Amino acid sequence: MSNQAVAAICCLVISLLASQIIMKDYTSAALHLPPNPSFQCREESKFNNNDKSITFICNLPSGHHLKFTTRSPSCGALHENEPSAQSTKEEEEEEIIMDPHFFDEGYTLAGSTGFTIWTGTRLLIETLCWENNNISTDEQHHDEDHVSAENRLKEIHSCILKARVIELGAGVGVVGTYLAACGGNVLITDLPTLVENAIDDNLQRNSMENTMKEPEVNLDASPSWLGSNVYRIGKGFANSASLDWTIPTQDQLTLEQCQSIDYIIASDVVFLVSMLTALLDTVASIFESSSANNPSFILSFQRRDSQDGEDSESFTTVKRVVRDVKERGWSMDCLAWRPVTVLKEVDGQVVKDTSEVFVFEIRP
Repeated sequence: MSNQAVAAICCLVISLLASQIIMKDYTSAALHLPPNPSFQCREESKFNNNDKSITFICNLPSGHHLKFTTRSPSCGALHENEPSAQSTKEEEEEEIIMDPHFFDEGYTLAGSTGFTIWTGTRLLIETLCWENNNISTDEQHHDEDHVSAENRLKEIHSCILKARVIELGAGVGVVGTYLAACGGNVLITDLPTLVENAIDDNLQRNSMENTMKEPEVNLDASPSWLGSNVYRIGKGFANSASLDWTIPTQDQLTLEQCQSIDYIIASDVVFLVSMLTALLDTVASIFESSSANNPSFILSFQRRDSQDGEDSESFTTVKRVVRDVKERGWSMDCLAWRPVTVLKEVDGQVVKDTSEVFVFEIRP
């Protein structure tokens, strides 16, 4: 066997071992967060002049509900016993062919995924907005690092529901709107097409439905940093802004917005490597402009196997996220994770498989 072949095998073994170490670090039983039975979601579909409309509905801890209009059924955000609005294969193909926003400026294939609600949405909401008393308490799984992570999660939970938050790659706006309804002040951002055709409509809908349900909140207390035309959602406030990660943040947001952030959040936004680089560049810009607030970045991310392995140059893997974050000199901790059932195609057949979805906290 040649020296080159031996070297290649050694590199492969090292890569596999590194991947196993990473997964072991982030899938500790102590950080496993089982589904909260009190948090329930469902979908409804309606037809109007042959046009199919899908509504994603989820309950707040208060018992009130938020409703979001989406273009396609969610993917992984519902449990098996929750009503879903499944599309036929023909409907999915027609949606791809007839995407009405295909020629919008700045719109991309990656951007089109924003019209779907993904797996990480649910875990991120439960992690940030619900009491997590059901996280593992088995003493054999608790070491100093895990206790620290759990304490940090409790600290975040107590702060974020009244903090100044920016959501990146918000899609139809589920997580940001939910945080606002629970008491946060949230700037919900994505590409202009998503802001204009999904986020604003959903903010208006939930503002109208929830305005009078939290009478103890002062309607005149909307924070100035969110800009004009702020929506009151439940206990908090939200507004939208167009934000393209390939354009400098300061050219798109106001100076006050750039300097006011306590938390950055994002959910299922980086399945492509190119998206990860642009996302982290945007996060770095906000870290710098809001440094006086010591902001952190909370990211939900589902592990998706890549056909070309953990070192894929095209698709983002857990190993890639960890590596790119560490290369910037930032810290990265897992706050929670859970296994999920996914569908994948094997030899032309769709089969069930298991994966993991994580909530990471990244700090400069």
